[in-house]
Amino acid sequence: MVGILLVSHYTFAQSLKETVELIIGVKKNLAAVSISKDDKIDFFSEKLKNAVNSLDEGDGVLILADMFGGSPSNVALSLYAKNDKVKIITGVNLPIVIEALMYSHKSLEELVRIILEKKEKTIIDVKEIFNKGNK
Repeated sequence: MVGILLVSHYTFAQSLKETVELIIGVKKNLAAVSISKDDKIDFFSEKLKNAVNSLDEGDGVLILADMFGGSPSNVALSLYAKNDKVKIITGVNLPIVIEALMYSHKSLEELVRIILEKKEKTIIDVKEIFNKGNK
């Protein structure tokens, strides 16, 4: 099973993890690591490495980061750029985390493909859809 690691600024990753667990229950292959304004990069880097090591049971780890170019994704990239057993996707949101967990039994490569196919369906103009249905 692929490990899913949420990484973010401040408490977003932990809050997202708790929300996912409220919806679908506790998952042993889900963890969260955040960097706060007072954390040193080395400290965050060590937390990230420890989390990846504890989640990887042989099938790899998918890191879902809050935003491209931020410290969490940049540190993940600096640590795992050449590691094929760790993939990194930015722009994490609740539906993406749930999808990742639902398909975490797939291979890491297949999981990444599935998540990238679903990304267009996770940000929706609700009023546009509502108005189309009322015409």
